[in-house]
Amino acid sequence: MQKELFLYALHGLMQRSLRSYLTILGVVIGIFSVFILVSIGQGVTASVNSELEAFGSSTIVVSPGSLMAASPGPNAPPMSGRFFLKDLRLLERVDGIDFLTPYLYGRIGMEYKGEQLSATVLGIEATNFQRAVSTLEIEDGRFIREGDRQVLVIGSKIATEYFNDDLYVNSVVDIGGKKYRIAGIMKATGGTLDDTDTSIYAPIEDVREVLGSLLARDEIHGMYIITKEGYDVEEVAEDIKFTLRSQRGLLEGEEDFTMVTPAFISEQVGIITGLLTAFLGGIAAISLLVGSVTIANTMFMSVLERYSEIGVLKAIGAKQGDILKIFIFESAIIGLAGGAIGILIGIMVAQVLSLFAVPVSISMELAAFCLFFSLVIGVVAGYFPAKNAAQMVPVEALRTE
Repeated sequence: MQKELFLYALHGLMQRSLRSYLTILGVVIGIFSVFILVSIGQGVTASVNSELEAFGSSTIVVSPGSLMAASPGPNAPPMSGRFFLKDLRLLERVDGIDFLTPYLYGRIGMEYKGEQLSATVLGIEATNFQRAVSTLEIEDGRFIREGDRQVLVIGSKIATEYFNDDLYVNSVVDIGGKKYRIAGIMKATGGTLDDTDTSIYAPIEDVREVLGSLLARDEIHGMYIITKEGYDVEEVAEDIKFTLRSQRGLLEGEEDFTMVTPAFISEQVGIITGLLTAFLGGIAAISLLVGSVTIANTMFMSVLERYSEIGVLKAIGAKQGDILKIFIFESAIIGLAGGAIGILIGIMVAQVLSLFAVPVSISMELAAFCLFFSLVIGVVAGYFPAKNAAQMVPVEALRTE
């Protein structure tokens, strides 16, 4: 019986093919919008999370100043919480720390073949920094070594996009009147968060000389801390906070320094990407709402046009439940067909976007949800027109003929 009702409903849709196709198109647009926008949101989330993995599950970065305070700028001294080498020596005694490595950063003026560039440079300890940031990859040349002076390692964009003539390994640039040799060029990452492509690395003592009076004696701009295997990173981070607060005479919540851990980054990024996905999904939901209204309108029009047909069906013994099912089947078919087509188009568009490096993540769960949701939209949108048709009195329906 259910099969016969389903086939009857399908036949009814085929009889009004143009209107059915246009109604299905409305659902296609709505489901496609939801599918592709949520896929982009999930793709951005996955891309960001993969880049965050490069941060390292055992890495802690400590820098001066509160996270909520405005940045004083690359060459301006921190407004509070300045760090010195003595702070690094203090933290070396914290249980669970494998090693620490300081860093300096600032803006430098670089000149090459008469062209000038203002860029941010990171002053590092060669060996320990490479251990701390193990994902660094060299495309050409080598990384900074212990004992190196007046050498640079640059990102791929610095090498190829910032000067009319490309920089190569062993190219010589001028910084503050001194000659610096390019020792290596980093492999391009193309990351949205990773700034390796525009980074410049130099020995920490060279950067200290370049910054000169901008730094106090033995001042550092922060430190990378690597925890020992088997230790909980967040627990070690709390011990570091306690040690620094005690040394500086600060109460909990009054920290004049910022501590970045994997959990902290994951939480902050999760909030942002979650809001992004919800925002994109909300925009797409508007299209779905329009599609559901279109289905309801089509079904109401179908009921009005088929009064006599409904009267005949009831006159030959069709029950209210049968009439209800016929019209719900029709609206469900519209929703399901629109959902399936919308998902297929979404998958194809996602494949094209991926060719242009747009982060898109296609999941079976999202496809299944969209298909189910399109079916639900069809059933819900068609319920009230179907109920109206089912409650018709046969004699009144036949009189409209």
